[in-house]
Amino acid sequence: MSKVFKKIYEVGYRDVNLRRECKFSSYMEFMSDIAFKHDASLGLSIADLLESNHTWVVFSYKIKVFKPSNYQDELRVETYIKTFRRYFAVRVFEIYNEDNELVLQSESLAFFIDIIKSKPSTIPEYYYNKYHLSKEDKNIKIDKLKLEKPEKVDIEKKFNIRYTDIDFVKWIIHSMPFEIVKDYRICEFKIKYEKQIKDQGSIIVHTKLEYKEEKVHTNHIILDKENNELSLLESYWEKIK
Repeated sequence: MSKVFKKIYEVGYRDVNLRRECKFSSYMEFMSDIAFKHDASLGLSIADLLESNHTWVVFSYKIKVFKPSNYQDELRVETYIKTFRRYFAVRVFEIYNEDNELVLQSESLAFFIDIIKSKPSTIPEYYYNKYHLSKEDKNIKIDKLKLEKPEKVDIEKKFNIRYTDIDFVKWIIHSMPFEIVKDYRICEFKIKYEKQIKDQGSIIVHTKLEYKEEKVHTNHIILDKENNELSLLESYWEKIK
């Protein structure tokens, strides 16, 4: 694995929900931000990447939340590259509170993309050197996320979107019944991106709900206006005690 990169984030007012707990979408924003800052610290900025006609496209996330954090908490976010394989990259995120307790752990899988050809491109050898990946790191197995489509639809919700509104996680949360959002919190979340949204318009979220004792299990599929599959998601919500 590469060296661990760390950054402190403060949970601000815009980052919290009605319970003054850090929102799940804010955790996602912290992870996205630190990934870019980690790359930039190694001289691999977004501008340089785009100048070479390449970019990273996230394929999937697996996320577990172990405990909540609250307004004005200082969180230590850590990230590192677990492995590169051809055009895949596996990145790990861990978030700790001020008591050094693990708040969240996540793993993402991303493609290295040639923008001109619109297809995956082999990760350059100097990336391995930049991240100090060993030969053993290159042989780590990559498990692609497999998610099931909802076999029934308990909830259907439509969202009108603009380019600035593309946030799959927020759509899922906003599609959930209020009593779940109020009385439960996300403890596990998986997302697999199938296709990019090409234009403005609308999307539809289909959700299957299953109550299991103190938890709610959900399966989701996001469709565009032409009924193309954009993303599959799965989440677990635990009842707040």
